[in-house]
Amino acid sequence: MSDMKRDVKVARECSVCATLMGLVEKAAREYDRSAETDARVRLRRHARAEHGQELPLPW
Repeated sequence: MSDMKRDVKVARECSVCATLMGLVEKAAREYDRSAETDARVRLRRHARAEHGQELPLPW
């Protein structure tokens, strides 16, 4: 399994990742760039702390 497919699978299985991705998507739909940025920062920090990996920018 490629690294990218494995990373997507981990993100889908993690409830925190799923919640944060939902916040990113909601903010993007509402054109709330501040909330979108905040959610992306929280997602990056979570991925680094809990999954030991960096998300590629622009995440």
